[in-house]
Amino acid sequence: MNRIALAVIVLMLASACATLAPPTPTPLPPTPTPMPEGPPAVSGTDREHLTAWAAAWATVSKFRAEITVYDESGTLQQHLRLTVMLPDRLHAIQLDPTNGQPTQEWIIVGDTGWIKQGDGWQLGRIQQPPNFAELYDPAALAEARDTTAGGASVTMRELAGEVIDGVPCERWEIVVTPAGQQANRMTLWIGRNDQLPRQLRTEYPDGSVLQLRYWGYDEPIDVQPPNKQ
Repeated sequence: MNRIALAVIVLMLASACATLAPPTPTPLPPTPTPMPEGPPAVSGTDREHLTAWAAAWATVSKFRAEITVYDESGTLQQHLRLTVMLPDRLHAIQLDPTNGQPTQEWIIVGDTGWIKQGDGWQLGRIQQPPNFAELYDPAALAEARDTTAGGASVTMRELAGEVIDGVPCERWEIVVTPAGQQANRMTLWIGRNDQLPRQLRTEYPDGSVLQLRYWGYDEPIDVQPPNKQ
């Protein structure tokens, strides 16, 4: 469900200025590609939930998010805060994992990107503009094929609800096991009233963790190219 998160991080770190040498994010295992043949990996009421989540997400035009990546020891390795206008506008700030202070800043508008270094912005080009809606993608699970078709085993279980940022949420455990690979365990907090994501935590077989937090759906968000300095 969050297979694009690493690609987004890498894109932001590398797109604007090739002379920089930023830290490498924790590598994530590949997500299975939906297969054209075979039974779906998710069916029945679980598939209905995924369909409802995807329909709610399709109404979103802007949001804020935070990405944190932890290694197998639980040490914070990457910390990003995002302001997103769908499909292809992003303002991102990378924070120092040790003290929380900003270290780099990016703006992406379509196929153009800028990175802030010191007090000025440097211009770069992006070969393939990303679709930031894929920072959360329940439709991918709904489309996934079962392991009998070379896809994945997907199990879903509703846990006790919790409150995230003041929003009452359903809490779901989702375990995805690609054919021939180890399982990835996700926990999803989804708004009980609007069915929009508030938090998504993925635990990988190597012990690393990627967590995304979402908010700001109703905020007056605007992402524009930086002022020339």
